[in-house]
Amino acid sequence: MGDAKRRKQLGLMPTSVPFEVLADRAGTLTPVRLPTDETQRRQITETLRMLTPGEAGWDQLYRTHYVQAGLPEERLHTREDVEKIPVPPYRRFVGELVTWPAGTQPPPTSQNVPVEGSEQTWLHLRHRHHAFEANTWLEFPEPESVQEMMQYLLQHPASELQGESRGRYTAEQTQDGALTWTPELPEDLRAAFEELAREWHGDTPEAWAEIHAEMVAYDETADPDAVPVAMKTTFELRDPAPLRSLTNTPLSIMNELDVFPVSDERSYSLDGQTWQPYPNLEDENDELSGIDFDDLEMFGVTVWADGRTEWPDDTVPDDRAEKLRADLLAYTGAGNEGAWALYADRTLRSFYDLEDEPDKVLPLPTAIRLSVPFDYLEDETLILDALILEDEITFDGETWFDLYEDLPDDF
Repeated sequence: MGDAKRRKQLGLMPTSVPFEVLADRAGTLTPVRLPTDETQRRQITETLRMLTPGEAGWDQLYRTHYVQAGLPEERLHTREDVEKIPVPPYRRFVGELVTWPAGTQPPPTSQNVPVEGSEQTWLHLRHRHHAFEANTWLEFPEPESVQEMMQYLLQHPASELQGESRGRYTAEQTQDGALTWTPELPEDLRAAFEELAREWHGDTPEAWAEIHAEMVAYDETADPDAVPVAMKTTFELRDPAPLRSLTNTPLSIMNELDVFPVSDERSYSLDGQTWQPYPNLEDENDELSGIDFDDLEMFGVTVWADGRTEWPDDTVPDDRAEKLRADLLAYTGAGNEGAWALYADRTLRSFYDLEDEPDKVLPLPTAIRLSVPFDYLEDETLILDALILEDEITFDGETWFDLYEDLPDDF
């Protein structure tokens, strides 16, 4: 008996059920192949429904995947730039519903989507096709890693755009769960918003106290043991952003609008009369996440546009060299003409303050020198993108310009 078969009989291998489902821009799902088990059918369709919003959300999702695949030939700066990408009206999902043994999980790739309410069940999306005409199915090229997908996306300034504001609603909640809203909520949003607010503030006494303690942890003047009698949060409704990224992911989606808590409009009251603002944790996290690069011992690498990578001899252990090279190529896009051009353009605009000149055509460098901390070689959990520093750039392979000092004459 083969090892895989033996592991399966012992319950050590994941079990899978195939499916195929069609979707359209209205958000309608049409099953082609589903399991007979009702729970499995529901898990598949409910998870796919979360992945197939209608109308504006449909457009955003497709265009985000298009950009993550590295397909744009030019940098996307504005909503208008993004909206020039044509969007097909049909999609097809082909894959398996996979249940993993307790204590195990699938590898973290873009193909594996967790099923809500089940820690061990995932959708493995083998194919995500799209079509401009019925039954003419196409598929994006699959990036090598989630890191590469994010690199493609974040090279475009449009990835940071927000949707237009459609209104703000302030929830004032007392410790017993009673809610009042200013202004009054539309009736079709009330139930969903009230559930969201109670979960946000803490839907049990324990959660209420824990959330408050976390929020005041960075306020030296606050009593960490005091429990407020009321909390207040402002929620903002926005149109979907042109592209979905980490910088504009909403707390929730209601009626195809994004919902965000307004970070600097949260407060609490210990007596029901006087309100104290919570610290803005976004500002705190920015400070805490800052890296003191002066304390890092670093070595230099050179990445060429054609994908060649160089570093000093005996610097990188053999067992880390392949990973370092792969991460450098994913970070810079070297070896891929379009990805390299996007990375170089973004780097030059950032260092030379050219962001306000989107129509300016910049010369394409042939190589870049970067600094990598030795810690990256010793700790496999570290992400290169958060640690690497750009140093110098060359346009002819011979003359190098310091990105922190020199402005080439061509600029």
